[in-house]
Amino acid sequence: MTSYSVFIIDASLRQPVEAELLDTIGERQLLDWQFQWRRTLETYLRRLAENGVTRQGLNWPQSWHWDWRAKVDEVRGLLGHTGYSVICRDVTQGMMRLDLASRTARLDEQAGKPLVYIDYLEIAPWNWHESYADPPLYRGIGQVLIRTAIQRSFDEGFHGRVGLHSLPQAVTFYEHCGFTNLGTNPNEYRGLLPYFEITTEHTRTFL
Repeated sequence: MTSYSVFIIDASLRQPVEAELLDTIGERQLLDWQFQWRRTLETYLRRLAENGVTRQGLNWPQSWHWDWRAKVDEVRGLLGHTGYSVICRDVTQGMMRLDLASRTARLDEQAGKPLVYIDYLEIAPWNWHESYADPPLYRGIGQVLIRTAIQRSFDEGFHGRVGLHSLPQAVTFYEHCGFTNLGTNPNEYRGLLPYFEITTEHTRTFL
């Protein structure tokens, strides 16, 4: 396991604070997800339900059912997959799982070339900027993880190429990061999740 120093934003102070980027999703991160992320998420879900929002509602968190322990176990020991975590003040603030081996680019200018594929990316619920959520504690965690995926792509010799399928609620975030929205495919994720990709040129701009 390797640790890197990164900076995120303390939302209340509007000041950068030092955080730790780990090139793994370890047991400590999974315990944080199980006992802290889930507790905050359950509070938000109750709040939504009390206000008449259903699971089919537009405001219901689309990642509410994600099981990070299962996601880690699914690829444990597979060389083509890896994970990253952002830690601040001894608590996991975000996690990401990457596929390094099985995907290729789709944009015309890089079609067929290898890329890093983001299987899953999520930040802790107390960092969500949503109407039903408490004021976020930190900002910039998603950007740190995107930058990490891009850097891993360069390290792998993929020239910064990164792809992913986005939950509809996260579309704006990826667009702001410079990804191109290639739309949905009826043969992928029941046609519900749009596919995004970023080129080498746009990754350099983002970085």
